[in-house]
Amino acid sequence: MRYLLALGLVFAAVPVRADPDGKRTDGDVLYIGLNGQGAEEWYRVKDGATVVRVPGGTYLRRPYEGGTASRKAQPFDVASFFIDKYEVTNAQFARFLDTVKDSAGLVDVSVPGLERTAAGWRAARGRERYPVTAATGHGALAFAKWAGGGIPTPAQWEKAAGGPKGQTYPWGSAAPDKTRANFAVHGKLGGAHAVGSHPAGVSPYGVHDMAGNVYDRAMMRGVPVMVKGGSWLSPHPLNLRVSDMCVQPMAVAEKSVGFRCVMADPEPDRKTRKARAKQPGLKLVRSWDAAVKQARERRVPIFLSLQFDTCGQCDRTRAQLFRDPRFVAYCNKHVVVVIGHKAAPQVGVEDHEENDDGSCPLYPGLDCVDHHEVFPQGLNVVKRFSVSPGNFVLHPDTKAILVGERTLPKWGLDVAKYLAAFEKARAAVKTRK
Repeated sequence: MRYLLALGLVFAAVPVRADPDGKRTDGDVLYIGLNGQGAEEWYRVKDGATVVRVPGGTYLRRPYEGGTASRKAQPFDVASFFIDKYEVTNAQFARFLDTVKDSAGLVDVSVPGLERTAAGWRAARGRERYPVTAATGHGALAFAKWAGGGIPTPAQWEKAAGGPKGQTYPWGSAAPDKTRANFAVHGKLGGAHAVGSHPAGVSPYGVHDMAGNVYDRAMMRGVPVMVKGGSWLSPHPLNLRVSDMCVQPMAVAEKSVGFRCVMADPEPDRKTRKARAKQPGLKLVRSWDAAVKQARERRVPIFLSLQFDTCGQCDRTRAQLFRDPRFVAYCNKHVVVVIGHKAAPQVGVEDHEENDDGSCPLYPGLDCVDHHEVFPQGLNVVKRFSVSPGNFVLHPDTKAILVGERTLPKWGLDVAKYLAAFEKARAAVKTRK
């Protein structure tokens, strides 16, 4: 691991190697393409985050003023870097907490959003995509290091939020409204929203929620005690300015402060890549019978995943494994994927809500009725599974289990183990009748 000195603060660079096509091929970040603002987006394998590359160069830095801006903005140079497209979510932070031996000082369990169970940490039901606010400053630093980066400096945050022209707000100079940001309009307090809920307020580089919703932590004198961007508690539009700032002690966590990560760019001097075709999503077969028929015709294994609504490991599998470009490319070519999903077996726990047209918000290409019907059919084949998600690789003819659940990781990572298991199953399909 090498280190770069940026704006007087040291943070870890991400090791990268390129394949002949110039794409990143290691397990840290994978190139996705250009977003609607023309900025590069990358996929961070560690936690499933999308990160945006902010090119190096100057931006117009506006000085902080308590009232209407009167002083002239000054050019300020910032080296290129990657920044999280969204604030770190409860689901991502729960995954991190499961990797640490001692979470003392990293999280405040009195702040809603995270739950600790006998099986480990998980996001509170329905709060998976909400920004984590139960993390202290120590927790934010620890997460960022685990993910392969750090916390933004004020200059990095401001450039990502206001662009090279140093806009007053991420979207420009127009006053904030409820379409652009979640803040205390007319003094009415609500609460945090899921990340990405206000796309009209996106920054010039395509970074979301840099005004309102929850504050972001930024570095000040070597620790992330500065907070920027305003929050759902902010009653005045000036609190949402890119230049605005406040402080939050390292040991404190509360409902209005979250964070996002930055990562060093190992190729700081290169130009922005050209547009790339949109990456295909994971192809899911809509019914059990169709999955068997297709697998037999193609002579490939069936990958069956049985999931529950309240399963944190299922959430991570969908958010990380099912979005990993390597996993998606392999499955779409060599495996038939079928999903069974149902509400938790506990009495009184309701299923997730389908979209108005019946489509499923969790599995693109499926209606909720599809995965409801597959669950009992798939379970009838494998009989039981010990820990959700119940992931199995099956023979297309006999439906025999070629790879059992204990071989396949359940925490949403380790793509290599899945691909190795699929290769083993493909060989078995060729030789076994």
